[in-house]
Formats: sequence, structure tokens, C-alpha cells
Amino acid sequence: MTDSPGGPVPALAMSDDAATGTTPSVSIVVPTFREAQSLPNLVERLAVVRAEHGLTIECIIVDDDSRDGTVEFVASLDHDWVHLVVRTDERGLSSAVLRGLERARHEICVVMDADLSHPPEAIPRFVEAIEKGADFVVGSRYIEGASTQDGWGVLRWINSKIATIMARPFTRVSDPMSGYLAFRRATWLEAVDLDPIGYKIGLELIVKCGCRDIVEVPIHFSTRVHGESKLSVEVQWQYLVHIVRLLRYRHPNWSSVVPFLAVGGSGFVLYAVLLWLLMSMLPGKHPLAVALAILGAMTWNFLLNRVVSFWYARDRQVLGQFAGYVLVCSVGGVVNWLVTQWAIDHYERIPMAAFVGTVAGVLAGTAFNYLGSRYLVFRRT
Repeated sequence: MTDSPGGPVPALAMSDDAATGTTPSVSIVVPTFREAQSLPNLVERLAVVRAEHGLTIECIIVDDDSRDGTVEFVASLDHDWVHLVVRTDERGLSSAVLRGLERARHEICVVMDADLSHPPEAIPRFVEAIEKGADFVVGSRYIEGASTQDGWGVLRWINSKIATIMARPFTRVSDPMSGYLAFRRATWLEAVDLDPIGYKIGLELIVKCGCRDIVEVPIHFSTRVHGESKLSVEVQWQYLVHIVRLLRYRHPNWSSVVPFLAVGGSGFVLYAVLLWLLMSMLPGKHPLAVALAILGAMTWNFLLNRVVSFWYARDRQVLGQFAGYVLVCSVGGVVNWLVTQWAIDHYERIPMAAFVGTVAGVLAGTAFNYLGSRYLVFRRT
């Protein structure tokens, strides 16, 4: 069954099997982009799993307007359990998965790739784990009994391990980067503020669905035969952005404090460089040089904090925020200027005087600057 490209996605009624619960009912979401060559084998293997294990299965293929024969292939099938959604308005694996989940009508949802790197034969074990009480199931490449096909390079292995370490603040799962997932439909319906980016939606669902009982099922991860891998520098960058988003969601307070302190450190370095340059350019005009260096570092801190520390307020009027930020930070700035001038007058050692003045300004203003920035300049609305 094929939906019209770009058209509305109609709601599907609950099947009798799903309503009565006589057999496990599974909705399998398969996001695709130029995967037409892999689909015949995938559907054939899903049909075998469906028949041999007595599962009520529907397969929802969400294609990002590949125009590679996917539409024609699904239309040629004599399977009323295979559905196709063609998207022309957007692209991306994560959003495609969400579109497929919106169509899901069965109790258990499975997400898998179309390239056969995820063995369909593992689905009965996923279902068994869910029925035994698991909140979330991950098809893992890294636990006992799992394996990966030859062909993985060292760089790809290192990339996977680093990504796993970066996910540690959210889960202890050994393979949080896996795209082979299972969970109850009710679990994803309870998700809060889903905002996935890139190709790794599993971590998003684990965090936003509040999953606690996570089970890993060992799989053999096969190297794709057809098509091209979606892994790229852009995907890796998107994953980094995704981690930052999840940190902001899970730890909103620390997600402002830590970047604020880091930005302050970078401002300290910039201040030292600016002061050295201005002292060279304006000999004998130390008060003006110190003031300009303070203003330069303050502007730098404002621009960075607006993006990384108080990201939620960066769509507001920038000039008003800058004026408020300068006013809030003026306490530490004035202390810095006064102490620096005092130290220059008494010790005549400009580098040491600048250092003493900066430390005094930091001690006097850091807490005040942060509280004023967060609750006055960049307050949440």
C-alpha cells in the first residue's frame, strides 16, 4: 500500500490482532533513501519471520523521495502488510522514523535500517524482551554473542567508541549508536519534547521517553551490500549537536553554568592579548587601554554566551541584550579597572598589574555576572 507523495498521512485503525492481543503485534519502521536494491531481500526475510514466528507484522517504509524504484517495488508487492510513505517535504533518518511511528498501529514498534545490516531474524528476540518487561531494546554489536562483519576500518571503530563514550551521561548501554531498536508504542507516545537530529534517534528516545529497563540483544551487524553509507563529517557534527541538546534537556542548569565559566576563561585570554596590544599602541594611556581591553573581552563573552550558555534567548533583540549584559558585568569590569590602575601605580609592572586586576574582577563579578545574565539579560520566557 502506497501513500501519495507529499500527501497527508491518514490514521490507520487498530487491527483485530492488535486489539485482542492473540499474537504479538509489531510495527516495523524502515527509513529509506535510495535503498531500492536492498528492499526485496528485506521484505522477503521479514515475510519469513512473520510466518515462522506467528507474528502480526506491518512494515512501514518511509522513503525520502528517492525516485530509485522504491515506489514501483512496493506497488508490485502482493503484501497488504507493507506500507509506503513518501516524503517530499523533508529529509533525514530521525524525522523519517518519527513519521513512521505516527503511522504505527501495533503494540510493539521496531526501528531498523533497510540495508540489511540489521538482521530481521532478531525481531522475535526483541519482542520477547519487551513482553518480559523491558522498556527499550537495543540490537547491540558490542555485547557477548554479537559480532560485526569484516570490513569495518579502524577509524570507523574508533568513531563508534568515541560516540559511545559521549553518550555515557545518558545511558550505560554498550551500543547507544545502534539504529536497531524496539519499544512499546505507548512508550514513544509518552515522549516529551522529541527533537532528534541526524541519524541516531535511539539515544533521543531513551532520554526523552524516560526509559529505565533497557535490554541489549546481540546481533550480527552486516556490512551493506547495496547503496552508500550515510556516515559523514556532517553526520558526526550533527551527533555532537545532538549530545549538546540532550545535555541541555537533562541538565539545564549545568548546561548554562559550565559553558559560562568556559566562556569566561576564553575572555580572560582575549583580555590579556588585547591589553598587551593596546598597551603597545597607546603608550602612557593605561587607563584607556585597560578600559578598551575590558570592553573587548566583555563583547566577546556576550557573543559566545548568547550562543552556548543562554542558547534559548538568542532569538531576541541583540542590542538590548548587549546593553543589559554590559550593565550587569560592569561591577566586575569596574573592579578590574580600579585594581589594575592601583597595581600599575604601586608596582609599575603592567603584566602583573593586569593579572591582579583581572583576578580581582573575576572574584568580584563571576557569580553576580552569571546570576544577572541568566535571570535578567537572558531570562527564560
